[in-house]
Amino acid sequence: MNPTRIALARADFFLRNVRARLPFRYGKATLVAMPLLHVRLSAAGEDGKRVEGHSADCLPPKWFDKDPAKTYRDNINDMLSAIRIGSECYLRHGASPDSVFLIWRRAHEETVARAQASGLNGLTSSFGSSLMERAAMDAACKLAGMAAFDWIREGGLGLNAEAVHSELAGRDLSASLPNAPPEHLYVRQTVGLADPIWERDIAEADRLNDGLPQSIEAWIRDAGVRYLKVKINGDLAFDLPRLSAIANLLERAASKDHAVSLDGNEVFKTVADFESWMNAAGESETLRRFWEHVLYIEQPLDRSVALSPEVASELADLRGIAPVVTDESDDHLDSFKRAAELGYRGTSVKNCKGPIKGILNKLLVDHLSRERGTPFLLTGEDLANLPVVPLQQDLATIGILGLEHAERNGHHFFHGLDHLTESERRACLSEHSSLYEPFGSSARLAIREGRIRTRSLHSSGFGACMAPDFGSMVPLADWDFEMLGVRE
Repeated sequence: MNPTRIALARADFFLRNVRARLPFRYGKATLVAMPLLHVRLSAAGEDGKRVEGHSADCLPPKWFDKDPAKTYRDNINDMLSAIRIGSECYLRHGASPDSVFLIWRRAHEETVARAQASGLNGLTSSFGSSLMERAAMDAACKLAGMAAFDWIREGGLGLNAEAVHSELAGRDLSASLPNAPPEHLYVRQTVGLADPIWERDIAEADRLNDGLPQSIEAWIRDAGVRYLKVKINGDLAFDLPRLSAIANLLERAASKDHAVSLDGNEVFKTVADFESWMNAAGESETLRRFWEHVLYIEQPLDRSVALSPEVASELADLRGIAPVVTDESDDHLDSFKRAAELGYRGTSVKNCKGPIKGILNKLLVDHLSRERGTPFLLTGEDLANLPVVPLQQDLATIGILGLEHAERNGHHFFHGLDHLTESERRACLSEHSSLYEPFGSSARLAIREGRIRTRSLHSSGFGACMAPDFGSMVPLADWDFEMLGVRE
C-alpha cells in the first residue's frame, strides 16, 4: 500500500493524577504518585476526512533525568517543556499532508535540537517527540481503517530506514516483523528494590489486603508469573542476600523454564565498580544456578560513562556471565549502533523513546546479528505503563516487533483500573474482555499462566482503540504540581 498521508491541525493536552498502591523504588527514586499526560491530536487525510489521534504516558521521577540537583517538580517541568516543543514542531512540519515517517523525521530532529539547546538531555528531548509521534500514528491508522500491526507491515508508515541508518539499505521490513499479530505476551514482573519477596516478608501492619498480590511469591502463585525483572542497587551487602532469596523462590515456586533480567538503573559510576560487583555476584555459590536463568543485564553503568571507549574491554570480559544491554543510554537515534561497537548486545524498546526508533532498532538488531554471527537483543521494558492508552499502545509496539515477553509493572504498583472513570472501565471490559477482567467494582489486567492476551488490540488505530474520557482530566493549562500531593 502507499503511505498514508496526513495533516496535523491541533494538539491538546490533559493530565490525570494516579497514586501507587505500593512504593515503586528503582535506582535513586521512589515513585508514590505520578501524572498521566494524554494527547488529543486533530488530524485530517488528503480527502479532508478528520480524525483524532491519541497518545499518553506517565511523567515519572528520576528516569529521564537523574540529576540529583533536580526535584520531581523540575523533572515534570522539563518533560512538559519538551512536550510543548514537540507539539510546535510536529504541527509545523505536519501542516500539509505527508507520510508519518517524513513528518516524524523532520519534527523529531528539530524537537531534539531545540530541547537540547534549552538544556534538556537526550531522553527528555526524545520524549517530547514520542508523544506526538504516537498520536500521529494513531490518527493515520484510523484514516487507513487499519490496525497498526497491518498498517506498518504493509507500508502505511512510509518507513525509509536507509535515510536514518545507511547500512539498512535494501533491508526488507517485513522480514524483521512477525507475519501475524501475537495472541499473547508473557509478563516479566518487575521486582522493585522495596518489594517483599516472600509472603513472610510482609509485616502485618504493612499488609494491603486490597485483593491484589503484594509479594513476588504471591504473583508467581496466583498469576503463574515465570519471568522477573529484578532491580539491583549496586551494594553487594544488599543485593546478594536479596538475589539469593529471589533465586530460592524461583527454584521452589516458579516453573522450570523461568527467566530473569537484571536492571542496574545506572547505579555503577565506573566500569571498575560494575566489574567488581559482577565478579562477586558471578562467583556466589548461592547464585550459581540463578545465573543460568539470567537473560541479560540492563543499563548497569551511569549514562555518563556507559558509552565511553574503555567499556569495550570490560564488556568482553563479562560476556560469559550475561549479555549487557542499554536502556537510559539509548538516548539518540544512533545510540544503539555506538553501544554495539563497544560490545553491548542489545537495547530496550519503550514507547517513550518512540515506536519508530524501536522499529529501526529491530532492523539494526537483525542486521548486526546476521553480520557478526552473534545474536543481538531487543528487549521490552516498562515505564509504569497504565491502561488505557499508555499500556495498550506499548503492547501494540511490542506486538509489532514480535517480542515474546516484556517487563510489566503497572498491574503491581497500581490498583487495577481504579484510576479510570466508570465509563472507561466498562469500555475496557467490553472491548478488551480478554485483556482485562472484572475486579470487585473495578477491573484489572488479566494475567493467566504468566501471560496476557493481546489479540483485542488488533483493531483500527494504534493500540488504544477507545477514546479516553478527556472530560474527567485536567487540561494542562490548569494543572499544577501541587495537585499531585507528593512531598519533594
